Amino acid sequence: MAEPSDASYNAGSEPPRQVEGAREFPWQRLLLAVLFGVLGWVAFWVTIVAAVVLWIFVAISREAQPDFQKFVAACARYVGQCLSYVAMQREEAPFPMGPWPSAE
Repeated sequence: MAEPSDASYNAGSEPPRQVEGAREFPWQRLLLAVLFGVLGWVAFWVTIVAAVVLWIFVAISREAQPDFQKFVAACARYVGQCLSYVAMQREEAPFPMGPWPSAE
């Protein structure tokens, strides 16, 4: 004679339970990260070209143009903001969904 088992669980009688604390995959954040990755890549190259032009200005006039120097600094900060967003180190989205970074 077989002894009765203590396991009375019947998989067919209970509906599947949701795992508590599980969240949905952030698809919107992923798509924005790809967008800002591309924008950051373009901004990186714009910053490199602008920095070369800035050095040309320095070579010609022996001093940096303050407004152009601020533009280059703002571009460099924008690249940093894009990278921070893509690497999930920043929650606020960069420009154009947020403000353009200041040069100071």
